[in-house]
Amino acid sequence: MNRRKISNSVLKQRYYKGNEGVRHQSKPFYWGVRSSLPYVSVSSLVVLFACLSTLSALLVGINRSQSYYKELVDNKVDVRRNKASDIRRETYKLKNNSEINDSRTIHSLKDLTPSQLHPQATSNRHIVTPPIDKIPISLVSCHTTKGFLHIVVHPSWAPLGANRFLRMVNTGYFSSKVALMRCLRNFICQFGIAGDPTYNIEYNGSGKNLKDDPNWLPEGPSHRTNELEVKRFAKGYLAYAGGGKDSRSNQFIVALNDNERLGGGSPWEVPWGEVVGEESFATLDKIYTGYGEKGPSQGRLSREGSSEEIAKEFPMLDYILSCDVVDSD
Repeated sequence: MNRRKISNSVLKQRYYKGNEGVRHQSKPFYWGVRSSLPYVSVSSLVVLFACLSTLSALLVGINRSQSYYKELVDNKVDVRRNKASDIRRETYKLKNNSEINDSRTIHSLKDLTPSQLHPQATSNRHIVTPPIDKIPISLVSCHTTKGFLHIVVHPSWAPLGANRFLRMVNTGYFSSKVALMRCLRNFICQFGIAGDPTYNIEYNGSGKNLKDDPNWLPEGPSHRTNELEVKRFAKGYLAYAGGGKDSRSNQFIVALNDNERLGGGSPWEVPWGEVVGEESFATLDKIYTGYGEKGPSQGRLSREGSSEEIAKEFPMLDYILSCDVVDSD
């Protein structure tokens, strides 16, 4: 059999062609051991890298958003704290006004007479004898822009109403600079909305109103005065402002004069205390009543508190600057 002799150049050409084919085949890429791990192409790695990059960017964005939100909340808190600090500074200035000094005449319950401690019906005050004090009474002194108001709180007269007022005093509520906002000559003065709006939250809203205390005053038109012509709601009596059954929250009234209509059936008008001492009654007479019903509205005070804008618009408005329990039996 004849064999064809193949030249070296032909062999080299065949060799390179064969290897060229192998050289251009797509070889698989393996992680680690070739025989046991899954196949991963270069394109899959690119997609995986893109997904990881996107996820990383999202995490960075979330972190930045959280930081921004925290900073925003902190700024709001700082604004509220600064506002409260401004109110306290203003209150301090007002308390050091020449009209307000610590020359008060009543410092403890020992400075009061028996009729001031445990009042009874007389020919010129109290249409009926108030409930007997079975629960300890407290003496509260309030600084106002017109002087001191000394208040004897009688929990036996109206337990729920008295206890809420004492709680507000003990938590520094009245140090927020509370406006005497609706003061009507020879009638009443309404107050209670905090100078810092955040203080109102605890007392306003669903389920936060007080239930009515039983009224110890005689009700109805036939009991506006008694046989001695003593009017039902005495000057200096304190009660809540309200607008229906179980509507008492954080607003109060104090009588600027004897009144025959108050306390005659409105369940929120049951007295829980009264101001005592000549000094207190002199302060009541000094409270500015010129704005009457046209003073700052309840809604505005609730939103702004005792703001600088309100002070500029109502420069004669009086305020309670602080209240403290100075004694109790």
